[in-house]
Amino acid sequence: MNLIKLYKDSFSGLSTDVWYIALIYLVNRCGEMVIPFMSVYLTSQLGFTKTESGIVLFCFGLGALIGSNVGGYLTDRIGNFKVMALSLGSMGTSFLMILLFNSFLPLSLWMIVTGISSSMFSPAAFSAVSMWGEKENQTRGFSLLRMAINLGVAIGPAIGGFLAYKVGYKWLFIVDGITCYCALATLFIVLRHKNKKFVDREKNAPKVKSPYSDKILLAFLFFNLINMVAFFQILFSVPVYFKEEMKMDELLIGAFFTANGLLVFLLEMPLVYLIEKKRKIFKPMIAGAILIGIAYASLSIFSNPLMAIVTYSLLVALGEVINFPLIPSVAMMRSEEHNQGKYMGVVSMMFAMAFLLAPISGLPVVELIGFENYWYLTASLSMISAAALWLMNSYFDNKKPREKSH
Repeated sequence: MNLIKLYKDSFSGLSTDVWYIALIYLVNRCGEMVIPFMSVYLTSQLGFTKTESGIVLFCFGLGALIGSNVGGYLTDRIGNFKVMALSLGSMGTSFLMILLFNSFLPLSLWMIVTGISSSMFSPAAFSAVSMWGEKENQTRGFSLLRMAINLGVAIGPAIGGFLAYKVGYKWLFIVDGITCYCALATLFIVLRHKNKKFVDREKNAPKVKSPYSDKILLAFLFFNLINMVAFFQILFSVPVYFKEEMKMDELLIGAFFTANGLLVFLLEMPLVYLIEKKRKIFKPMIAGAILIGIAYASLSIFSNPLMAIVTYSLLVALGEVINFPLIPSVAMMRSEEHNQGKYMGVVSMMFAMAFLLAPISGLPVVELIGFENYWYLTASLSMISAAALWLMNSYFDNKKPREKSH
């Protein structure tokens, strides 16, 4: 009964608008089924080399970096609703038009456009949670969005795999585009009361520095970036390790990701709720980085494969759910009311940068030093991140850290 009450309490108190944003995120992410199959599409359908495919996907990541910044800037200029609508509409068109590009250079350039349109949504959505939700529930609001993203990412690839296998790859892009338009329609249906409510505060607002001049924020995000690059090896190096070293087949590897995703889905909201009740969100975030470090070290420490996989799965999931959702909340502590979009844009850029750096800092390094040494190296990155964040704790232990840093 206590567990049921904990789950009930962890979802209570969130505004209707925050739930609507999460619903739109879920619809959108269910549709983003193209990305996991993009490399297969490029090599098997278009005949690109692995190097060419890597460059095309790098271009998407580059666009995501640009889009995160553009989305944050536009959010503060024209408002959350309009940026979310612009992102969803342009995203649907971008994915549909991928089918028109079959050669390397045009497709690479178009993937930059696609990356920009897709990543503009996040800073607007996360800023909207802060603006439209209750301040005391802000961190849980961010967690609810992450839950929607995780659930959508779990559903999307399953649908995408079925479509690619049964009816052809082109339907991935068609259905993806349609779901973006469905998310756009949902936005107008459930949040139309927020349209045209934005008030341009730029003229009357006091002049404040941009997030790029906030050295404390940039240092905070840089040290989180280090941990994020380590964590994202779960998508790039870990599957290869399971396949080559653990001799797991694709079915077992898929089962691992399903179990890990469900673990994150079940744990995140209750744990964030408990953390939020303590009103101390910085130190748990440090603990999350430490858990991620121990998780990667466990892959080398335990000789028993089952023990290594179970320990890794549990610790990396725990580390993720008490680290990732808290990063936007901590960053928002340093923002002002009229530049929250820019701050969320920089946070989104940090996540995009980690996703961009993780592949090139993964398997190429493994080829040089081997998996066992690489897991210790990865663990060290998370521990360095945790140590650096610990030293920064004093800048975030009150409600007005900005005043303290000047």
